[in-house]
Amino acid sequence: MYDDLMGHPFASRNAVLSLARHTAKRLLAEAQEALPYEYSALLTGRGSMVTGHLPMRSAGHGRHAFSWDAPSFFQALASVRKAGVQWVGVLHSHPTTPPVPSEADQSGWHYPQLAYWILGLAGSLPDLRLYQWSDGRFVERPYALADIT
Repeated sequence: MYDDLMGHPFASRNAVLSLARHTAKRLLAEAQEALPYEYSALLTGRGSMVTGHLPMRSAGHGRHAFSWDAPSFFQALASVRKAGVQWVGVLHSHPTTPPVPSEADQSGWHYPQLAYWILGLAGSLPDLRLYQWSDGRFVERPYALADIT
């Protein structure tokens, strides 16, 4: 039903994913505003380029986890379709821990072709990391910030 909406940012094995700098700035600001709670967003774009995002409100009430309710998730996917872009990844924050996938992150990930970003906010500086699901585990991948208009 939504196969045309899902991108494949890792389709080219050696590609370095790019994140639009303006999107990175907005994600950081929104994640900091959400403190002390985790923040999450669907990431949009084409190919290996992330150009936008849709903030997702967590259905849970905990500070250290995020989950989405079905109506909000499907509404976000409809927005992706309407914008003519693809869903290329997910970002969430770790307010008090390093940006390393937790056990919950690993057991709850159902979209291996998409990019998985974690923004660590526990240190003095934000720490953004990109992961790819490969052979049953997350593998950290390089990325570049891109200045696009």
